[in-house]
Amino acid sequence: MLDTSRFSVDGYRDHSRALRDQSAAKLTFAPDEDSRLMVVANSFSQTADDPLGQSWGQFGSNPRSVDPVAEQYNTRKTIEHMQGGVSYERRFGEHSVQVSAYAGQRSVIQYQSIPPGPQGNPKHSGGTIDFDRDFGGASTRWIGRFQLAGGKLTTTVGVDYEQSIDNRRGYENFIGATLGVKGVQRRAEEDRVSSFDQYAQAEWQGERWTFSGGVRHSQVSFNVKDAYLSNGNDGGNVSYEKTTPTIAAMFRLTPSVNLYASAARGCEAPTFNALFYSGTGGTFSYNLKPSTSTHYETGLKAFVGSDSRLDLAVFQIETEDELVVDSASGGRTTYRNAGQTLRRGIEAAFDSRWANNFTTRLAYTLLDARYDQSFTTSSGLINSGNRLPGISANSLFGELAWKHPASGFHAAVEGIARSKVYVEDTNTKQAAPGYAIANLRFGIDRKIGDLNLRSFLRFDNIFDRQYVGSVIVGDGNNRFYEAAPGRTWLAGVSARYSF
Repeated sequence: MLDTSRFSVDGYRDHSRALRDQSAAKLTFAPDEDSRLMVVANSFSQTADDPLGQSWGQFGSNPRSVDPVAEQYNTRKTIEHMQGGVSYERRFGEHSVQVSAYAGQRSVIQYQSIPPGPQGNPKHSGGTIDFDRDFGGASTRWIGRFQLAGGKLTTTVGVDYEQSIDNRRGYENFIGATLGVKGVQRRAEEDRVSSFDQYAQAEWQGERWTFSGGVRHSQVSFNVKDAYLSNGNDGGNVSYEKTTPTIAAMFRLTPSVNLYASAARGCEAPTFNALFYSGTGGTFSYNLKPSTSTHYETGLKAFVGSDSRLDLAVFQIETEDELVVDSASGGRTTYRNAGQTLRRGIEAAFDSRWANNFTTRLAYTLLDARYDQSFTTSSGLINSGNRLPGISANSLFGELAWKHPASGFHAAVEGIARSKVYVEDTNTKQAAPGYAIANLRFGIDRKIGDLNLRSFLRFDNIFDRQYVGSVIVGDGNNRFYEAAPGRTWLAGVSARYSF
C-alpha cells in the first residue's frame, strides 16, 4: 500500500496558512502459512502560521482578525517527522506470538509571541522552541485460545517498552529590534522519557455471557540533563509507577439486545511540558503527581426491528489529583494537581434504514464535568462545582442521507449543535456560546474493475453562522477564542486501485 497527500490552505483567519505533506507505505507478506510479516513507514511535514487566539472583543468585532503580535513576531511552527516499524506474528495452532518494533525522528521549531521583557530573566528559555527527537519502542505479546466451561477463553500476556530522547534548545525570538527570528541561545538540554509496561488480560465468551478483565503495571521515568546553566539547576528526574485493573461483563438478553457493564482504574502521568516550569522558581518539578481515575460504564446495544440500531451508555469518571493550569505568564505555563473532579454523562446513538434508500443517524452526548473539590491557583479560588473548561455539556449530531444504488450517487444533510464552553477554571470569563450549524454533502462512488473512484462536494455551515469553533483553555493573555469559518465548500476526487 502506498499513500501520499498534500493539504494546503490559506486559512479562514489572517495569518493562518498551512501546508502539510503526508506519505505512508505498508508491505505485508506471509513467509509461510503460519506467519505474517508487515513493514510500515510514514512521513509527515508541516509548516503552519499560528494566528493565536482572540479576545472576546476581537472575535466580536472581526472574527477573521488576529492579535497584532501574531504578525509582529510572525508566529509559526514547522514539523518534520519520519517513522518506520516492523511487526511479526507467528501462529502455533490456536495460539500466537506477536512481536513489533518501531523507531522514528521528529524535528520541531516554533516561533512564539513572547515579548523581550520576560526573556530578560536569566532563567527564561526564550521565545523560540527548537528540538530534535529520536524515539522508538518494542513490544511482544502471547495470545492463547482455549475451550473452557462450554465457552471460549482468550488470554493475552505482553510487555511494551518505549523511549524518547529530545535534544532541546531554546532561543530568543528577536535580534535587536527585529522580531520573529532566532536570536541568542537560552536553553540546551537532553530530555529523556521511557516507559515499561507489563500487562495480562483474559476474555471468556459463553453462549449468553462474556466476561473480560485485565491488569497493567506501568513505569514512566523522566530525566532532564541541563547543558546550558553552569549549575544544571534546570535538570532533574522523576519516576511514576502504577498498577491499573479493568473488568467488564456483557449479557445477551435476547438475540438482538446486549447489556454490558465495566469498571476500570486509570493513571495519567504529567508530561514534560507540565514538569518543565512547575517547580519552585519555575524549575523542573519533583512534586507533580499523576492523576488517577476510576471509570464506570453501563449500557446496551440493541437492534430495534430489522432496520434500526440503538447504542446507549451511561458513564462516570472520578479523578483525583487532576492536572490543571496553575499560572500562565511570560509565555510559560505552570501546572499543579487539583483536588477531585467528577465527570458524568450519557451517550446515545440511533441509526435507521428507511424505504427508498434513505438512512438517518442521531447521536447525543451529555457530559457534566465539574471540579468536586475547591482549590487555589494564581487565578484565585476555584470553587467546588465549577465546570471543567474546554468541555461542552451537550452535543447533538443528526443526519439524513440518501443513496442511489445503481449510479452510486449519494447526498445528505447534517445538523450539529453544541452548548456553551467555559474557557478557564473560575468560570467567570466569557464562555464560548453554544451554536448550531447545518451542512450539505454530495458524492458519487463508482467501481470500474479494480479501480475505485470517489468524488464529493461539501457545503459546511450553509447558513453562514458565526461561532467559536475551539478555545485555548486558560490563556494568560485572555485570548481564549478561535473563530470557526463561515460558509465554506470543499470538493475532491480520489482513486484507489487494487492489485
